[in-house]
Amino acid sequence: MVKMRRFGGWGGLVLGLCLLLMVPAPAAAAEKKSDVLISGTYDLTGPYSGVHQLFVKAAKDYVQWSNETNQIPGVNIVLDVVDIAADPGKTVVAFQMAASKTPRAVISTGGFASHCTIACKPLAQRLKIPIISGSSPRSILLPPGWVFSIQGLYEGMLGACGDWVVANWKPDSKDPWIRKHYEKRNPRMAVIGWDNTFGRGFDQPESRAYLKSKGVDFVGAEYIPMSPSDTSPVLLRLVKDQKADFIYFGMYPSSHAVILKDAGRLGLRDQFQDFAFWASSILQVKGFAGDLAERSMMLTGYKMLPEEWDVPYFLEAYKKSGLDLVFGVYYSAAVAYFDVYGEAIKRAAAKVGPDKVDGQAIYDVMVSMRNYKPRMFHSVMNFTPTKLYGPDTAVMYQIQNGAPVLVDKDIYVPNLLPGGKDVPK
Repeated sequence: MVKMRRFGGWGGLVLGLCLLLMVPAPAAAAEKKSDVLISGTYDLTGPYSGVHQLFVKAAKDYVQWSNETNQIPGVNIVLDVVDIAADPGKTVVAFQMAASKTPRAVISTGGFASHCTIACKPLAQRLKIPIISGSSPRSILLPPGWVFSIQGLYEGMLGACGDWVVANWKPDSKDPWIRKHYEKRNPRMAVIGWDNTFGRGFDQPESRAYLKSKGVDFVGAEYIPMSPSDTSPVLLRLVKDQKADFIYFGMYPSSHAVILKDAGRLGLRDQFQDFAFWASSILQVKGFAGDLAERSMMLTGYKMLPEEWDVPYFLEAYKKSGLDLVFGVYYSAAVAYFDVYGEAIKRAAAKVGPDKVDGQAIYDVMVSMRNYKPRMFHSVMNFTPTKLYGPDTAVMYQIQNGAPVLVDKDIYVPNLLPGGKDVPK
């Protein structure tokens, strides 16, 4: 039989202290995290909605992954998604509301459309909330302000494609279409773009001068509506009359496919090689245009193929979503955007403290970010107070036998802004 004995006086106090010491302390859950708000303005019901809805899916996955894995010690990222329907006015209102929220936004996506980002550019600096987006026309980047882009320059994309053309324009080219059509002359290049700020951003005096200096004859630019019905006149002028060999498409896949279908109907598809925009998807072009998209190329920094993705979490999340492979490049693009956001927040938190991260702290770390390679991205980011676009290199994909193939890496994207170092003197 066990005898029970009551402890009194000092004995009871000692026992009580011992028991308290034996109680396990709370684990790491006691760590206090500060909420840091990202204002995610997207077009979820307008012309960009097909792409932006995928951006939001990836953005939410990134925020969940970052918070669950404690990527940013002391910080809990909060994403506030607002549908601005590609409307500049709605984007401005959403930006102003983000500045009045608690916690106050420290980063804005700026609407993810050039005309919406331009509308918010003055507010970004005045309200001290940096916009980190994908739009990179010169009207956004000049004069330098508080808008950053993780894509190459629009006119630089055209110049980079021109460099690729020059390097491969030869009778023994690795490209079968060039071998078939090569002639001993300068290659001819053109642009077809949407008739808006974005689509008109590629053909500039500096990009024309650059192509000329490289031995490429620029034969013209044509502009079409965002929802074209018949592009035959454009093709007849550029391909039949001006005999363009290469055409850069400043648009998204559905419009790109309309042009290819019209070219097929006119018997002109074999007469030119097409380049898709940096944030387009040649796989989606193929989905719309079928075999007419064979040979379509795309200069980009995003990792198009899921087997290239460098974080298993996102590959699994993408597989679970049931999304088709054609949308992979949009998913990787949004993860790359948010990885830059995450890195900026992480650096700012380390510098000023998790509870003191604000737009000024984000701006300060962005203008000093060097050689940062985002997840799901091929290139590194380099920003300065006057260079507000990140990547200086890209890769080239091509549809071959119905599938995307990485055909070239480390393609330089020249700085062709007015006064840029690669503008011919």
